[in-house]
Amino acid sequence: MSLNVRPMRYEDLDRVCRMEEENFSMPWKREDFEKLIEDAGSRYFVAEIDGYVIGAAGYTDMVGDGYINNVVIDKEYRGKGYSKKLMEAVIESGKETGIYDYTLEVRVSNLPAIRLYEAVGFENAGVRKGFYDQPKEDAYVYWLRIPRRN
Repeated sequence: MSLNVRPMRYEDLDRVCRMEEENFSMPWKREDFEKLIEDAGSRYFVAEIDGYVIGAAGYTDMVGDGYINNVVIDKEYRGKGYSKKLMEAVIESGKETGIYDYTLEVRVSNLPAIRLYEAVGFENAGVRKGFYDQPKEDAYVYWLRIPRRN
């Protein structure tokens, strides 16, 4: 079973939305992902094994910084290193477009996601009080700043 990371396509959206609904209290809608596919400033990817989509992640270029919009991995494929490989591919893609700084928010209680982000180099930069709803919860703000090579 080898992991393949590729750009997300419209035909991936049913599967990606199903993972969203299974994993989040406020899942993104199909329209949200359609906008990301269509937005020239966003790059969104899926991770697949043998053609089966197991995860998705992407970013939007926010005035030169990459804003990690969303990361989702099928529960059955967690803890196997696939999410780390997906995030590394997202970050590498950003470098190709000149993005070296990334930010994201994560629920303070989401320890697996926090471990993932720290494993790829993100650092906690603060808290956004009451950022999340359903349930109401604070978010950590994480940044990854990759040194530029001249």
